[in-house]
Amino acid sequence: MLRNLMSRTFVRHCQSKNIQKCSSYSRKINRQIHCGVCLQNPRQTSKPNSGASPAISSKYQVISEDNSPVIENTAEEIYYDNPYPILSDEYDGINLKRGKAGVFEIEDLVELLHRENSKDIFVATVPVHINYVDYICIVSGRSKRHIQALAEFVKKVYKKKCHKSDPIPRLEGKNSDEWIAIDLGNIALHIFSEKTRQSYDLETLWSVGPEYDDMTNKKSDIDIFENYSSYLKDLKPLS
Repeated sequence: MLRNLMSRTFVRHCQSKNIQKCSSYSRKINRQIHCGVCLQNPRQTSKPNSGASPAISSKYQVISEDNSPVIENTAEEIYYDNPYPILSDEYDGINLKRGKAGVFEIEDLVELLHRENSKDIFVATVPVHINYVDYICIVSGRSKRHIQALAEFVKKVYKKKCHKSDPIPRLEGKNSDEWIAIDLGNIALHIFSEKTRQSYDLETLWSVGPEYDDMTNKKSDIDIFENYSSYLKDLKPLS
């Protein structure tokens, strides 16, 4: 009986030691896994079959992670194709190279005025003996705001085209919403409202000359009265 009691006590003692060993070993394994240490006897896994039979590979394309395309949504595809879209340029289509006769060649200025929706563009050559400019250009703006914007934009393009030695033009009548004049060196540009343009009628003055210009030769009421007075002085009473 004493022997049986001692044997059971010994078995329990061994079992408790085995349990302690197992628990300590389990803690050690968990600590190794937590620290990124591989197990001593990792479970063997089967390698994927990377190759294909020659018959299949000659007829079909084997899809893998290396050659499979990544399908993006529409917005991502547009962004990746053009991540930095080009914004519209306000000078697009404008010749920014300086002209030979002046900063603006008359053809370039007319093209610019057409581009900016100017109305009724008029161009006339100026006689050389006047010693003024080569051309005079007259246009009409569509509104008061358009007159101001057109004058400012012509000046901006001039500054893009000109050399450092070229003077920057002033906007004569800048605060006016009826008439703005710009001296471009070889071209005198006049931007009118329709009403003011009809009133001054510079087209007739520069196209037919002052002797045939009705506005220049139009007599005022004072001139008419003075001429009439001199006419009365020359009259003699009938006898």
